[in-house]
Amino acid sequence: MKRKTIQEKLLCIMLITACIGAVIGQATTIENGSRPTFDPVEWVVMMYLVGDNNLSAAQGQVLETIRQEGSSSEVSIVILIDQIAVGDTKLYYLNGTTLMQQSWASESHMDDPATIVQYVTKVKNEIAAAHYALFISSNKGSGWQGVCWDDHGRGQMITMPELLDALNQITGNGSERLDVLGIETCMTGNIEVAYQIHSCVDFFVAYPECAMLGEWPYVQSFSYLKSNPTAIPRQFASAMVNYFVPHDYPQYRMKTTMAATNLTYLSSLKTQIDELGVFFLDHLSQYKGQITTALEGARVYARLWYIDYYIDLYNFLDLCTISDPDFISIKNSIKASMDIGVIANVHLPTDPAHGLSIYFPRRAGDYNDSLRYATLPSPYEATNFAMETHWDEFLREYLGIANNTAPAKPTIDGPAKGKIGVNYTYTFEAIDPEDHQVSYLIDWGDGTSTGWLGPYNSSEQITVNHSWQTKDTYTLKAKAKDIIGAESEWANLAVKIPILQGKSRIVLIGMITSLEKNSEIGFRFLPIKVLEIDAIVGQQRTVKVLTDTSGEYPCCGYLPFSEFKGLVMKRFIAGVWIIPV
Repeated sequence: MKRKTIQEKLLCIMLITACIGAVIGQATTIENGSRPTFDPVEWVVMMYLVGDNNLSAAQGQVLETIRQEGSSSEVSIVILIDQIAVGDTKLYYLNGTTLMQQSWASESHMDDPATIVQYVTKVKNEIAAAHYALFISSNKGSGWQGVCWDDHGRGQMITMPELLDALNQITGNGSERLDVLGIETCMTGNIEVAYQIHSCVDFFVAYPECAMLGEWPYVQSFSYLKSNPTAIPRQFASAMVNYFVPHDYPQYRMKTTMAATNLTYLSSLKTQIDELGVFFLDHLSQYKGQITTALEGARVYARLWYIDYYIDLYNFLDLCTISDPDFISIKNSIKASMDIGVIANVHLPTDPAHGLSIYFPRRAGDYNDSLRYATLPSPYEATNFAMETHWDEFLREYLGIANNTAPAKPTIDGPAKGKIGVNYTYTFEAIDPEDHQVSYLIDWGDGTSTGWLGPYNSSEQITVNHSWQTKDTYTLKAKAKDIIGAESEWANLAVKIPILQGKSRIVLIGMITSLEKNSEIGFRFLPIKVLEIDAIVGQQRTVKVLTDTSGEYPCCGYLPFSEFKGLVMKRFIAGVWIIPV
């Protein structure tokens, strides 16, 4: 019998998909212009759902899920939600399971810190409570670089200085601190973010990593709070984390984790990390090798965004083999503070996640590199953590950019396809801003590399040959380093020899929208109706129909071009994501 082609198989799946209907209904009761009269309550929980982006339908689903859970006489729940349409910003107070719509501007910029201030101030003025919790939910998190992405807002996420200013207004410069602040977006479980807010917030709940939409356990933790309304903030924050279920998503290079931190320990932790920065500065020439080895082995967060500059601080210290007694004392004090300060931390058994990441770029080109914008709205040096520690000075010295600019990312010119055992020629070129000579490191993606080649003159082209011995898709990477030691970002080129290999596969077929392509890396989209068949090694096969309530796909980062075999168009996708072993 003639073997079916992949096109025939995909056609069969298309026919199946066409027969699948997804009906999502909401039995929501909404009363307009009315506000229940509240006696003082134990807790007010404020939701800030940023959905004027590709999470529009998904945030609507979050709203409905919370509505179904409902409020109680001792736990008031308030929701501000903005979705993709013009004029659809809504403020609701929950009365049981009924949404009571309140007076609010028809369209708010959720990426404006003034909106948060107006929202929280209004709620606190109208509902007296023993405790207040605020949960911010958005897409496109970026750690200390900013929070809250609004496609039709002011055009910039809320920066760390703006976030602190907003919290100061809300809390009277920390005199009436928020009991709990949770930020549901990628990479905000970060020491820099935690220190930025520590003067205005008691307990902070966040992801150091990214996570899938719907994994934040709002319903379980709100149910816990209604059953235990006299719970103190520490108990509520801990319960929320302990309801979180971590997962391994190999297709996203992601192991999810969640933590809660008592921010009263951040002042001492900041002082200890400042001492670490000073020690590293004073002994960099002596211990740079050990620092680099620990950095390269440390737990990295958010790899699918093609970054590696958020690392687990605790794990880094565990791996750092410097035997100097002063370092050991600093290391032990930091670990002791984190052991006490991180009050709840859920992760997979094999994941060395300890609740808080720290910014530690490996290449000069990654320092103050903007993840979401062409130009970074607010630099690392503007965070309170950087201003009050020597960590940023250490980073610049380590990266060779204290008084120097790193070379530009190299260009790579050569074939993107080939055959086993055939030598192919690749040309590399990098420009150094100070016209310093540069060296090149080329990683062929097959476990071999060139080591540092050079130095060569700035903008001088070099050619290097290589052959691959097995069928696979390889990521050829190259970076440049100037004579001072400042390294560029990696440049990447996917090379197919001649087909992709892999055991884990995800079939994707159906209607999509909001296709976003990164020319160097891959693509992401918002599903309208997409059949997803997961066959991940070591996991049970699953079949799902993804809709816009599922949120962006992938959940974070990009689906690499080098791992996708099939067709993706503006409104349609049909193909297989083949995940390398």
